[in-house]
Amino acid sequence: MALVGGGGAGNVAGSNPTGTGSGLNYVGDHAYAMSGQVSADDNETTLLEFSTQGGYIVANVQFNSMNELAQECEYRIYVNDEVIQNFLAGNNAPDYRGKPNNSIDILIPSFSTVKMTAKNNDDSTALGNQVVTVLGRVYA
Repeated sequence: MALVGGGGAGNVAGSNPTGTGSGLNYVGDHAYAMSGQVSADDNETTLLEFSTQGGYIVANVQFNSMNELAQECEYRIYVNDEVIQNFLAGNNAPDYRGKPNNSIDILIPSFSTVKMTAKNNDDSTALGNQVVTVLGRVYA
Protein backbone atom coordinates (compact mmCIF):
# COMPACT_ATOMS: atom_id res chain seq x y z
CA MET A 1 0.00 0.00 0.00
CA ALA A 2 1.27 3.47 -0.81
CA LEU A 3 2.61 5.67 1.93
CA VAL A 4 0.84 8.91 2.79
CA GLY A 5 2.49 12.23 3.60
CA GLY A 6 6.00 11.55 2.37
CA GLY A 7 6.79 8.31 4.18
CA GLY A 8 6.84 7.08 7.73
CA ALA A 9 3.53 5.43 8.53
CA GLY A 10 1.41 3.30 6.23
CA ASN A 11 -1.85 4.62 4.85
CA VAL A 12 -4.33 4.62 7.74
CA ALA A 13 -6.89 6.93 6.17
CA GLY A 14 -10.42 5.89 7.00
CA SER A 15 -9.40 3.68 9.89
CA ASN A 16 -8.98 3.89 13.63
CA PRO A 17 -5.55 2.36 14.26
CA THR A 18 -6.09 2.10 18.03
CA GLY A 19 -8.79 1.03 20.46
CA THR A 20 -11.71 -1.36 20.64
CA GLY A 21 -15.01 -1.25 18.81
CA SER A 22 -17.17 -3.14 16.40
CA GLY A 23 -15.31 -2.18 13.22
CA LEU A 24 -12.39 -3.57 11.26
CA ASN A 25 -9.27 -1.40 11.19
CA TYR A 26 -6.87 -1.30 8.23
CA VAL A 27 -3.21 -0.38 8.73
CA GLY A 28 -1.13 -0.83 5.59
CA ASP A 29 -1.65 -4.41 4.43
CA HIS A 30 -2.91 -5.55 7.83
CA ALA A 31 -6.41 -5.60 9.33
CA TYR A 32 -7.52 -6.04 12.91
CA ALA A 33 -10.51 -5.74 15.22
CA MET A 34 -10.92 -5.94 18.99
CA SER A 35 -14.39 -6.18 20.49
CA GLY A 36 -13.50 -5.13 24.00
CA GLN A 37 -15.60 -6.66 26.79
CA VAL A 38 -19.20 -7.42 25.77
CA SER A 39 -21.72 -8.86 28.24
CA ALA A 40 -23.35 -11.98 26.74
CA ASP A 41 -26.38 -14.01 27.83
CA ASP A 42 -28.66 -16.74 26.42
CA ASN A 43 -29.48 -14.55 23.43
CA GLU A 44 -26.95 -14.61 20.61
CA THR A 45 -24.85 -11.54 21.43
CA THR A 46 -22.82 -9.81 18.73
CA LEU A 47 -19.21 -9.24 19.77
CA LEU A 48 -17.96 -7.84 16.44
CA GLU A 49 -19.69 -6.91 13.19
CA PHE A 50 -17.99 -5.26 10.23
CA SER A 51 -17.73 -5.07 6.44
CA THR A 52 -14.52 -5.61 4.52
CA GLN A 53 -13.09 -3.53 1.71
CA GLY A 54 -11.42 -4.72 -1.51
CA GLY A 55 -8.91 -7.52 -1.12
CA TYR A 56 -9.34 -10.73 0.79
CA ILE A 57 -8.08 -11.22 4.35
CA VAL A 58 -6.33 -14.22 5.85
CA ALA A 59 -7.18 -13.80 9.53
CA ASN A 60 -6.70 -15.36 12.92
CA VAL A 61 -9.68 -15.11 15.30
CA GLN A 62 -9.39 -15.48 19.08
CA PHE A 63 -12.44 -15.74 21.39
CA ASN A 64 -12.03 -15.49 25.17
CA SER A 65 -14.19 -15.28 28.25
CA MET A 66 -13.21 -12.74 30.87
CA ASN A 67 -14.38 -15.19 33.56
CA GLU A 68 -14.43 -18.96 34.06
CA LEU A 69 -17.25 -20.45 32.01
CA ALA A 70 -19.58 -22.42 34.30
CA GLN A 71 -22.05 -22.74 31.41
CA GLU A 72 -21.66 -23.95 27.85
CA CYS A 73 -20.84 -21.04 25.56
CA GLU A 74 -21.35 -21.21 21.81
CA TYR A 75 -19.16 -19.00 19.61
CA ARG A 76 -20.06 -18.39 15.96
CA ILE A 77 -18.46 -16.65 12.98
CA TYR A 78 -20.72 -15.52 10.13
CA VAL A 79 -19.59 -14.35 6.68
CA ASN A 80 -22.36 -12.87 4.54
CA ASP A 81 -25.01 -14.21 6.96
CA GLU A 82 -23.74 -17.82 6.74
CA VAL A 83 -22.09 -19.60 9.67
CA ILE A 84 -18.55 -20.54 8.67
CA GLN A 85 -17.27 -21.57 12.12
CA ASN A 86 -19.03 -22.69 15.28
CA PHE A 87 -17.65 -24.17 18.48
CA LEU A 88 -18.56 -24.76 22.09
CA ALA A 89 -16.53 -24.00 25.19
CA GLY A 90 -17.14 -24.18 28.91
CA ASN A 91 -17.91 -26.55 31.71
CA ASN A 92 -20.16 -28.94 29.74
CA ALA A 93 -18.47 -28.82 26.35
CA PRO A 94 -16.38 -31.85 25.34
CA ASP A 95 -12.67 -31.04 24.96
CA TYR A 96 -12.63 -31.86 21.24
CA ARG A 97 -15.15 -29.10 20.51
CA GLY A 98 -12.71 -26.33 21.33
CA LYS A 99 -11.85 -24.02 24.14
CA PRO A 100 -12.03 -20.25 23.99
CA ASN A 101 -8.26 -19.92 24.05
CA ASN A 102 -7.89 -21.84 20.77
CA SER A 103 -7.55 -19.54 17.80
CA ILE A 104 -9.27 -20.06 14.45
CA ASP A 105 -7.78 -19.28 11.03
CA ILE A 106 -10.29 -18.04 8.45
CA LEU A 107 -10.34 -16.50 4.98
CA ILE A 108 -12.57 -13.45 4.62
CA PRO A 109 -13.56 -12.56 1.04
CA SER A 110 -13.46 -8.95 -0.14
CA PHE A 111 -16.61 -6.85 0.22
CA SER A 112 -18.10 -9.21 2.83
CA THR A 113 -20.01 -8.68 6.06
CA VAL A 114 -18.63 -10.49 9.10
CA LYS A 115 -20.30 -11.08 12.46
CA MET A 116 -18.88 -12.86 15.53
CA THR A 117 -21.19 -13.87 18.36
CA ALA A 118 -21.37 -15.60 21.76
CA LYS A 119 -24.36 -17.31 23.42
CA ASN A 120 -25.05 -19.20 26.65
CA ASN A 121 -26.53 -22.58 25.65
CA ASP A 122 -27.35 -23.80 29.17
CA ASP A 123 -29.88 -21.42 30.68
CA SER A 124 -30.97 -17.82 30.85
CA THR A 125 -28.10 -16.63 33.05
CA ALA A 126 -25.48 -14.23 31.82
CA LEU A 127 -22.14 -15.51 30.54
CA GLY A 128 -20.36 -12.42 31.71
CA ASN A 129 -17.98 -10.48 29.55
CA GLN A 130 -16.75 -12.10 26.34
CA VAL A 131 -14.12 -10.78 23.94
CA VAL A 132 -12.92 -11.53 20.42
CA THR A 133 -9.93 -10.28 18.46
CA VAL A 134 -9.13 -10.55 14.76
CA LEU A 135 -5.67 -10.10 13.27
CA GLY A 136 -5.15 -10.55 9.56
CA ARG A 137 -3.22 -9.77 6.41
CA VAL A 138 -4.92 -8.10 3.45
CA TYR A 139 -4.18 -9.35 -0.06
CA ALA A 140 -5.11 -7.52 -3.27
